[in-house]
Amino acid sequence: MIFLNNIKKYQLSRLLEISSSFSQRLFNNEEPIARIFRYDQSRFLRGSYRLAGSTYLVPWFLVDISYYAIKCSNDFRANIPSEHDFLNIYRQFLKYDEQLTSSQYEKLKSTDKLFYMLFGLSQKSFWFQERHRLISMNARFYELLYEIPKRHTTIPQFYRHIENKYKVDFETYNISSIALLYISLNNLYYRFPYNIGPKLGNRNIDNDLLSTMLFDYIEDYGNVRKNSLESKQLYLTPVVRTSRNELLATSAFLIARKATTNLYWETRNLYRKSEGKELNQMLGGSFEIYVDELLAHYLPRHMYERLPERRKHKTSDIVITTNDYRIITEQKFSMLNISLQDTVFDIEKVDNWLKSYIQAVKQLGETSNQIDHNNKIIIKLILFFDDLYIADGLIKERILHLYKEETAEDIDLSNVFMIDIGDYEVLIYLIARNEGLFNKIMRVKLERDSKKDYSKGVEFNQIFQEYGVIENEYIKTKKLFRLD
Repeated sequence: MIFLNNIKKYQLSRLLEISSSFSQRLFNNEEPIARIFRYDQSRFLRGSYRLAGSTYLVPWFLVDISYYAIKCSNDFRANIPSEHDFLNIYRQFLKYDEQLTSSQYEKLKSTDKLFYMLFGLSQKSFWFQERHRLISMNARFYELLYEIPKRHTTIPQFYRHIENKYKVDFETYNISSIALLYISLNNLYYRFPYNIGPKLGNRNIDNDLLSTMLFDYIEDYGNVRKNSLESKQLYLTPVVRTSRNELLATSAFLIARKATTNLYWETRNLYRKSEGKELNQMLGGSFEIYVDELLAHYLPRHMYERLPERRKHKTSDIVITTNDYRIITEQKFSMLNISLQDTVFDIEKVDNWLKSYIQAVKQLGETSNQIDHNNKIIIKLILFFDDLYIADGLIKERILHLYKEETAEDIDLSNVFMIDIGDYEVLIYLIARNEGLFNKIMRVKLERDSKKDYSKGVEFNQIFQEYGVIENEYIKTKKLFRLD
């Protein structure tokens, strides 16, 4: 355990400062991965040190190192690490992490091992590399929690819990969250007061509000050390209180994630305390309205139908009809538990999460049997609100494997695809604005899926990019919160 033995030798706060500084540089340069060269300082030749190798610095491993630093060290170590020392620890961590991950899956079959490792790695790392999605997710949360409840009296006013706590309107709260992100992009520590410009000041945003909101981001060393979430606790509370009572931002990426999604997480916690209910169970109705408004924005009414409740006992939610396709959609509002977004996780919990989608597949199949095909190709979509960072082909194969373990009953996975709400928005836009391109993309999707050709882009967003569909035009119609 060279890594664990060495990291505990160094002063904790300095280790966190270096990790945070690297993270900040990666974030500000819009480059989530950086190649760091290593030089042999014992070999000084021709006026320079000899190149001894290189390491790829990635922000998700910086988070892990910050956690292990908190777990193993403290602020009173006399040994102050340099960046060179930190990079040596980083390289030692890579070996440690590889051994830890391998031991997690060593008793599994090779196919099972491959799935779980790909699942864990994608959930852990991909959002760091696609952080542009965070602003879009923030806009959708804002719609579900605020705009839709304001327009529809049947939906609970979720946003009132935030407004009552902070005594500001929900929009001001969200802008203040983004302000906390911008502070972290130029500072390793939160040290109030800050100079609040007129743009924020005119919205009654001041240092008192920002410092109060920051409490939801903060955790002490001791609570991080003993928390069962381990490094994932830093995703929920990315600011740590040092022994000098200073507030250190452990990662600019984690602050960005917290700031853009906390309108959901904090509302969820407040709603649970006040109403005694789970927010996810209540947001399903708001999500249905969001999708209905998306369809109404682009498609004439005769092209789509939301199946009425009396028909939905064993059927799906929506049927869309184009010239060549009938597209059945089953909506699912659920957020993957944060403890499963890692390379080491509870395998049984992941399997149970996957099994929950067997019912969705059955509903899609039942709907396919009930509707007229009219010589059209049937496409069956499981629509997620959350981003899913793994090939749906791999997910389908795993679901089929788990299903066959429990029953001899057949399950039809043909033309069943998982899709997140961002890709679904683009798909509906293409149906309305460029059906020829939509047809071409669907043909490619079906062909690659049937051949299990994962060497090429098989996910919707990969094929969109391949055919030059880069922008999500629908999300531009929503309130995108930025300070620039």
